[in-house]
Amino acid sequence: MNRLKRRVAGAVLAAAGFAAASALGTGTAQAYTEVNCVVNLGSSGCTTANIPASGAHDIAYYVEGGFLCAQADFQIIDAGNGVVVYHRHVGSGTVSGTVGGLYGSYYLRIYWSCGGASGKLHN
Repeated sequence: MNRLKRRVAGAVLAAAGFAAASALGTGTAQAYTEVNCVVNLGSSGCTTANIPASGAHDIAYYVEGGFLCAQADFQIIDAGNGVVVYHRHVGSGTVSGTVGGLYGSYYLRIYWSCGGASGKLHN
């Protein structure tokens, strides 16, 4: 009888664990990824590595204008087909935000800048 109770208890716990994992969506969890780039002195741009969009189909960005020329233009580009999905100009300050509706992998390209500009993407 003791063996039967252990089997039933094990089955109940396994079912409860499966239900909890399904409810939390842990089967599709994705690790947080962040990629960065910095525009070096004497350069006019930089490019990050590729990262996948989050499980919520978005990418967050943060870009800081260069300290010498106080400007940077940037693009978020689909790594699979080269399409620019977002672009913007930043002056001497910083900009940040999120781009939604994304399903592939993406990278950040900073250009038309000078030393000190930097940026990052994260999912």
